[in-house]
Amino acid sequence: MTHSSPRTTSRLSSYCDGLNRREMLSVGSLGGLGLAELLWMQESFAKAKGKPVRDINCIFLFALGGQPHQDMWDVKPDAPSEIRGDFNPISTKASGIQISEVLPGISTVTDKLAIMRSVTHVDSDHGRGYHVMMTGKRPGAGDFNGNQNNNHHPCLGSMVSRLGTPGELPPYISVPNFLNSGGPSFLGPSYGPFVIEADPAAPDFSVRDITLPTAISTNRNARRQAVLREINRFERQAETVGRSVRSLDTFYQKAAGLMTSKKAKEAFDIHRETDKTRAEYGMTSVGQCCLLSRRLVEAGCRFVAIENGHWDTHRKNTYSLKDLLCPSFDRAVPALLNDLEQRGMLDDTLVVISTEFGRTPQINQLAGRDHWPNVFSIAMAGGGVKGGQVIGASDRRAAGVADRPITPGDMTATVLNLMGIDPHQILHTPLGRPIPLVDDGRPITELT
Repeated sequence: MTHSSPRTTSRLSSYCDGLNRREMLSVGSLGGLGLAELLWMQESFAKAKGKPVRDINCIFLFALGGQPHQDMWDVKPDAPSEIRGDFNPISTKASGIQISEVLPGISTVTDKLAIMRSVTHVDSDHGRGYHVMMTGKRPGAGDFNGNQNNNHHPCLGSMVSRLGTPGELPPYISVPNFLNSGGPSFLGPSYGPFVIEADPAAPDFSVRDITLPTAISTNRNARRQAVLREINRFERQAETVGRSVRSLDTFYQKAAGLMTSKKAKEAFDIHRETDKTRAEYGMTSVGQCCLLSRRLVEAGCRFVAIENGHWDTHRKNTYSLKDLLCPSFDRAVPALLNDLEQRGMLDDTLVVISTEFGRTPQINQLAGRDHWPNVFSIAMAGGGVKGGQVIGASDRRAAGVADRPITPGDMTATVLNLMGIDPHQILHTPLGRPIPLVDDGRPITELT
């Protein structure tokens, strides 16, 4: 561990005198403390309070395309038929909370869920909606529907990767592909996701690049890494060495760590689960992605992003929800929450169910609903969240916020806050420009 400078020693003293964990992480990012110092401070604080070091992990389930809130989370049975749709409300395990009949499985775990019915922003474009909901920051000019890694601001996973406590597994993993606007922006590629470009529901599912080629022995691999370290040492001594080389070195180290880690191999091997457990989640993409995510956070990953797509119901909304989309989603979510609880992991695992926007109150001529960012619903569970509650409300037509508006910035600040990261701290771009993690959002206090 590096020795503390006088300025650092002063901060250590104030920390041990009662600086909380979020303040500690803020001090680290602002004052340039090394990672070893941050970890030492965290452990010292925990010991001073007589508590073990506790990190909250996050499973971020993103429903790509825009879930129709009035057909799922925020049913309006008294609205005209062209607004309320074809689904009726049903009672749930949480007294006084009703959701749609198309979510009977989720109705059994609403005591664990906090449903936020008043999320709002102004971007009705898919790409821009992805960005604002993945980062908490509204994107600037440009087309956000092309290159996925076009972030103007780091996404939540990259923020956690940069500021959270590292482990044996990559801190930020994306499954079953790179999630739109899931990139690191100015933080650099070393804080981007480890992408599992495969569907865990496939019979031949495996994660590439976490095992050595069969032709390379352990000794040969060790020699290769020794040569690589020497090359990197000379590169770092050159005046022209840049950030890209250092990032590449980080990737090499991460790759080597994964290939030699038994724990990582086992975490990625979903076939180690029993057939019964896999069936409980459902042998679907979203079901097996949720199961794999549980395995990954159990093994030490801090943030897993799941893409659950095809919610863009411009036509045949009722058929799409009832027969195609909701059955697998409604099976996977309660299976994940119940499994986490049974394993004693729910208190330490924040589950976020998000989407880029809602759908129009009025059903269109194709029996579908179009894009609608004015108001929509998201949900959270675990990680210190108080379940069995609804926060905020939409109006009687599910067209606008009637009570307690919640912004994407609020959601981002909440996730970071629950994970022990100060959402208001400042990071710096490579050119030294100060950038707040969240510049327009506050944690949702009702959740805890």
